Amino acid sequence: PIIAADDDDDEENNNDDADDNAIQRRKAVQKEKGKDWLELFGDDVNPDDDFKIGIAFQNTKNKRKLKFYSNYYHSDIIIASPLGLKVATTNEDDEEDVGDVDFLSSVEIVLAHQADVMIMQNWDHMASVMSCLNQQPKKGTGIDFARVRNYLLSGQAAKWRQTIFVSRFSDPHIIAAFNRHTQSIAGRVKIRRKVPSDEASICDVMIKMRQIFQRISCDSIATQGDSRLKYFKDKILPELLSSKQKHTLIYIPSYFDFVALRNLLMKNDRAQYHFVSVTEYARVSEVSRGRARFLQGRKRIMLYTGRAHFFMRHHIKGAKHLINYGLPEHAEFYPGLLNMLTQNVGGDSEDALLESESPVTCLNLFTKYEAQCLERIVGSKHSERMLKNENKKVFLFNS
Repeated sequence: PIIAADDDDDEENNNDDADDNAIQRRKAVQKEKGKDWLELFGDDVNPDDDFKIGIAFQNTKNKRKLKFYSNYYHSDIIIASPLGLKVATTNEDDEEDVGDVDFLSSVEIVLAHQADVMIMQNWDHMASVMSCLNQQPKKGTGIDFARVRNYLLSGQAAKWRQTIFVSRFSDPHIIAAFNRHTQSIAGRVKIRRKVPSDEASICDVMIKMRQIFQRISCDSIATQGDSRLKYFKDKILPELLSSKQKHTLIYIPSYFDFVALRNLLMKNDRAQYHFVSVTEYARVSEVSRGRARFLQGRKRIMLYTGRAHFFMRHHIKGAKHLINYGLPEHAEFYPGLLNMLTQNVGGDSEDALLESESPVTCLNLFTKYEAQCLERIVGSKHSERMLKNENKKVFLFNS
């Protein structure tokens, strides 16, 4: 019995050591994902994007209290995610129908904190919630009309509301929402930070390489997706297929652009068997299998979405050639993707040795509607020159 007890203790200690080693490996992997990722998705963070809580101030004779999870109609503050408010304001019987939004009729201050993170979720939820603010109540239950201000009765509540968007960077979605849903009589203020050339994210690229920026002409923001796809189909795809270039990573910020590009490759007889996809919707097994085939060179091209990189921060091994189908919204993603590229893709075959002799490459496609992204990557001075020069569409940077 004593020997059996010792064996059980040894087995338990071995299990504890294995668990400790697994935890250490997990922390090491997470640390490589970056400080900003740890703040949003680390083990000590609750990443749930569906939450809502009402907070009420209660004044008693002796002291003031905060009541959490109070009814929305009796709350002084509502802390919620766009998805949480979307669910709260949606009719349970019909998801397309707006439900009870009367509790949002008297909102006086709106603070959209970390709007840059909300962009990587479903921004339609944010737009839907903003459109529900300060509408005339449909029900008069519990309202003391003697205390209702005249501008509320006249439907002018939105003009007295203060709306604040806080974001790490400027984005067309945020600017559009700000222009559309802010009607304050006090006016509007936008604070924009110019990026000096020595603080641009391109300065953080550590690999010696040529970085080509190709400006694509387009008539409007609505047609830029079609113009980008046409350029890729006519100029880039034929060259990729004819050269049989392997280890090509294509980063696609927009999921809609990803779907269009994936469909293009699927319909091409020469390309449909030579690419894999890593998206935010793919299963872990699919991602692992695709990454392995890409590393081994069995698949020449990998399509990699911006949201997959934002949420997972995959380190794509075996990538040697990068095509940014669109510029990353987050400036730090640009040097992060380029620094993943490697000269030696591994392997002793003749193809692997020839591939190792060729230099790493980077091609960036952009339109005039990506001015904010371009400014964060190359700096304000260079971005103005690259956007205003009508006679020149190709720009070269060396690192």
